Amino acid sequence: MHALSFGEQCHSNGGYLPDDPIESWTFSYVPSWSEGAEEDKEDVTLVRIFCSSGAYNETHVYYLLREYEGMTSVGFAQPAFDVKYENDDFDGAVEAITTVGMSATGLLVNSLFDPETLSIDSFSKWRGLGDASSSGKWVFRDGAFALVHFAVDASYDGEMNPEVLVDYPGD
Repeated sequence: MHALSFGEQCHSNGGYLPDDPIESWTFSYVPSWSEGAEEDKEDVTLVRIFCSSGAYNETHVYYLLREYEGMTSVGFAQPAFDVKYENDDFDGAVEAITTVGMSATGLLVNSLFDPETLSIDSFSKWRGLGDASSSGKWVFRDGAFALVHFAVDASYDGEMNPEVLVDYPGD
């Protein structure tokens, strides 16, 4: 399933491979459709698989494993955006970052799962300094991961000054 879904995007043939290329966490939750009864509790296993790495970024793919559905890939919502630079120059000042819709991805960059908060954080460096980047946070709610925070720093100015595009309370 993994090879068919991500094919050439995920490669480690002869390249870097972390000590733990596959990690998993099992936890329980009570679905909102239930009446909160203990017998309605559902166990789910989150599986993270190393995909690839570059000079300063590493990608992972996530799957959820449930008794009845089996293994399913996790799609992560994220805003689609346009960046307007002064004089259309990437080295120029950012004039505006406009959200133009929503999309989803199956790959997260530099991601970490926190089993205490059941959340996944991602931080994608657009270059090694990390001054231009995007970051997101997804929280496990009612059986799925929901986007609660997303920020973009589109300026290549040597400073970290992200603009928040998505910020829902309760993250």
